Amino acid sequence: MKNALLAFALVGLLAGCREREQTTEGGATAAEAADPNVAVTTAGPVRGETVDGVRIFRGIPYAAPPTGDLRWLPPEPPAPWEEPRDALAFGTPCWQPRLEGFYDRGPIERSEDCLYLNVWTRAKADEAMPDGAGMPVMVWIHGGALQIGHGHLPMYDGGALADLGVVLVSVNYRLGALGFLAHEGLSAESPHRVSGNYGVLDQIAALTWVRDNIAAFGGDPDNVTIFGESAGSWSVCYLYTSPLAKGLFHRAIGQSGGCFAPHPQLAEDSAAGQSGHAAGASLSELLATPDIAALRAVPAEILYAKIAEASWNQGGRIVYVDGHVFPQPMSALVAAGQHSRVPVLLGSNADEGTTLFMDMPALDEQAWRQSVAAAWGEQADEILDAYAEDAAPGIETAQQQLLSDQYFAWEMRTWARAHVAHGDPAWLYYFTHVPDLGGEHGTALGAFHAAEIPYVFGNPHLGFGDGGEALAPRSSDLEVARLTTGYWTNFAKTGNPNGDGLPTWPSYAAETDLALEIAEQPQTIAGLRKAKLDVMDRFHAAQR
Repeated sequence: MKNALLAFALVGLLAGCREREQTTEGGATAAEAADPNVAVTTAGPVRGETVDGVRIFRGIPYAAPPTGDLRWLPPEPPAPWEEPRDALAFGTPCWQPRLEGFYDRGPIERSEDCLYLNVWTRAKADEAMPDGAGMPVMVWIHGGALQIGHGHLPMYDGGALADLGVVLVSVNYRLGALGFLAHEGLSAESPHRVSGNYGVLDQIAALTWVRDNIAAFGGDPDNVTIFGESAGSWSVCYLYTSPLAKGLFHRAIGQSGGCFAPHPQLAEDSAAGQSGHAAGASLSELLATPDIAALRAVPAEILYAKIAEASWNQGGRIVYVDGHVFPQPMSALVAAGQHSRVPVLLGSNADEGTTLFMDMPALDEQAWRQSVAAAWGEQADEILDAYAEDAAPGIETAQQQLLSDQYFAWEMRTWARAHVAHGDPAWLYYFTHVPDLGGEHGTALGAFHAAEIPYVFGNPHLGFGDGGEALAPRSSDLEVARLTTGYWTNFAKTGNPNGDGLPTWPSYAAETDLALEIAEQPQTIAGLRKAKLDVMDRFHAAQR
């Protein structure tokens, strides 16, 4: 009997060995691994679907859910799995307040379990390009002031870019108080004695996932381009300056957002704003939570309800100079050459302020002058002179143009100049193409903030139509989409946006100050908004 049991056990052991021999390293069987809709990641196999020749994988976890004791900690790896996991539905967006106004796209689900990414690819696993490598990879980081947004808006659909020979990845990352809260108690827990900046750490974790896994989707981990708009472009700038992200990407595209204005410190108040620790203490006081354990125990619904009720916020810049993720201010890191030395493509839109600042109260002449004096100090008279032509038809236009230049055009030119100072290549653009939104707005908003995104993704029909409905693209829309997707994907492939069938885009140099106007008929601009941006340069030099 004992021998019979031993023989039975040996048979079972041998069967298990044979089964394991037919299993890939990530847990998929050989048959599953041969399925073009199955990709094997370091955590386990995932099963997507093929639509019009593009393989789509939605809702792949790149980190463990940052819930419970993991709230306000750096991201941890996801728990592994063995059976193929369906990747057919997008992950739930991270917790955020309800958006109202022009950019509102309706109610969304929200969860702390939100660290997921999505992949669009025409390539098969480990499929080599002619040069022996996988396809270039583009990683999209959504905007939304680091407070709102997610990686799967319809206009972010990656199918058109996949058709042009890249692997497209979009990511979610923690937002607002759950993504960027700093607190003295949290810093005390950290081996680096820092807190906050968790959303940036999420983005770094997503790029680490790309490095370790994208070959399974036909992508080249040694050719990764990060790109984003607004706060997504801030994020590109943060990753470009943080030592923790070095080597995880090889090109960077920033659309309407940089990180060269002063940022607050973690532990001390500064001219840039309240410290991170002070902001965290104020939230603890609001929630009556005496310690970190009590703060972590507050349900997300209650946390956001209290924040809304008290109008609590961390200020305009919620990323902190903490000595770890950012050892110094971002501008200082670039000046010292401690940033990622990669090619960059940067730019902004002609009418950023029409949507972002459309609800600002209009000022009369006296109030306009007073506001400029308060904000610009010794440069106030120069600012008033520079924007006098904008103010002639109405102060509102001057307000919008000033803020647009301050937050976007100045940031992008400053970034380009700081970058090329080290001898590295940069290209600067100015997007002027005006979408027709139909309905209430039509073309009245000009080339507004984020207007370029549907063109960058090759989805002009999935843009910002009034009421959220799809648009009927004009011939000019299709041409601008052709140009923009061509420039962006060329840059991802080679580090240079130029290529066959596209008007020449000159590289940027401070001496020539050339930018490409992106429109149906592109043209080169010398000295883009130069008089206005030069005043801002003098202001920031005086502040430093």
